[in-house]
Amino acid sequence: MWPLNKTKTKKKVRPKRGAKQAISLKRRRRLDLFMRGASLVFVCVGVIATAYLWKSGLFQEWVTEANDTVDRKIANAGFSVGEVRITGQQNTELKQIRYALALYDGQSIVSLDLENMLSRVEALSWVKKATIVKIIPNALEVTITEHQAAALWQESSKLYLVDKDGLVITSEGLEKYAELPHVVGVGANKNLTSLLDMKNKYPELFDHVKSSVWVGKRRWDLNLTNGIKIKLPERGPDLAWDRLYEYETVQKILTKEVLIIDFRQHGKTIVRLTPEEAERRRLLTKSGKKEESI
Repeated sequence: MWPLNKTKTKKKVRPKRGAKQAISLKRRRRLDLFMRGASLVFVCVGVIATAYLWKSGLFQEWVTEANDTVDRKIANAGFSVGEVRITGQQNTELKQIRYALALYDGQSIVSLDLENMLSRVEALSWVKKATIVKIIPNALEVTITEHQAAALWQESSKLYLVDKDGLVITSEGLEKYAELPHVVGVGANKNLTSLLDMKNKYPELFDHVKSSVWVGKRRWDLNLTNGIKIKLPERGPDLAWDRLYEYETVQKILTKEVLIIDFRQHGKTIVRLTPEEAERRRLLTKSGKKEESI
């Protein structure tokens, strides 16, 4: 008998320890990589699309249309600006204020940008301060506080209307402010306090002042209507002004043939006569006649 050949059975190969985990890890890594790539593509497409919409203006148009739609619905519900109350203005024209407010028919009172409106109103030349208040449902209240004109300031042949703090109000329509003090020189507008105090103290005496020149950034020279020049000191100009008032009240010094009255030296008053008057007095002294007092 021939012996039967036994078929050889293949031995099962057992996977190495950790092989399944390695395969699973590879799959997860591939999935992760795919998701990252897809996310990056999605973000890039989104950025490009947004940039296109923004650059083309479509995005702004959509937002504007959406806002307009909401505004119209709110306005149609009775919340549109139907009345604008403006008070406090005297020199500012109403049409200037309305233009600065930039309102349109049927505008919703809810959508008003008060901050921007206020900045435009306060940018008007005469407006010092303003307040804008919504009166629900359909009114707007605008209160104007204007600059108070204090002087005409001349610098480099240009003339400006300024307030007491020296802020420039306007350079137009100055004819009707001719009675205000006329100050000249760099920085004259910022040093009005002492001058305005003198005007308020003795207004009739100040009526003789034609112009006031700010000298050396420290003191005033007053040019009077009759040609006399008053040199005020750097310190204590109010005391010198008191002395001038006394001279005018007692001696009528401003009617004399005087060229300059100088108060710059502390405690002294130096009077310079006109050349004609000085010569006349010299001749009087030479002839032995009594010289007139100032």
